[in-house]
Amino acid sequence: METTARGDVPKTLRTIAYISIPDSADLEFLLWDLQDAIAAYAQLSGTALPHPVDLEADDADAVDGMVLAVDDAFDDEAMITVEQVLDRLKNTDARVYVVVQALSKNNKQADEVLDRLYRACILRNLPWCDGVVICAGSGIAALRHSPRMGLLRRPFSEAMDKLVGAVRMGCSIEHAQLLGGGNAGSVDADGMVRARPAVPAPIWRAIIKRLGAHVQSRI
Repeated sequence: METTARGDVPKTLRTIAYISIPDSADLEFLLWDLQDAIAAYAQLSGTALPHPVDLEADDADAVDGMVLAVDDAFDDEAMITVEQVLDRLKNTDARVYVVVQALSKNNKQADEVLDRLYRACILRNLPWCDGVVICAGSGIAALRHSPRMGLLRRPFSEAMDKLVGAVRMGCSIEHAQLLGGGNAGSVDADGMVRARPAVPAPIWRAIIKRLGAHVQSRI
């Protein structure tokens, strides 16, 4: 799965659409974390913050980029919804990035989702700029109030920061890492950055379950 040539040409993104399919607390959290980091880096560097746009309300021709958040339980119904979104951007120069929440314990399902999304973009002549795979299972939204660079969130925050760099440069993650002198070795053969918990799986699941229960008790 190769990044298109256009996706490696830097471009200043002034407007970005953030879309999660399906709507879920976990995907909303991941997009919130991404947007929060983009805003923080823009403030630190004194650069303009890309304006978030609503594809349902705004003109698709004005969209410079899109970040699509999905999970690997992706089915045909979800694909139809994604295709409808991509059809609105067809034949434009809008960069397409993806955040995949991996719910399964293997990479196969996430890889299948990425392949479907990649092909859908190529069929619509859209620059595919890769993204991140968050291999955390379900319930990651429980980390919203945990320190961003603490033990629990750090691996995912570091992956998101690489996506932030790509979005800020308007090119693929690998190309952004190379241009910025970063670690392109963290990008896999498919152009994706995959993030996993820093603690063993049984401990991770127990922590997320406990944090989730605590959040629910406060609602």
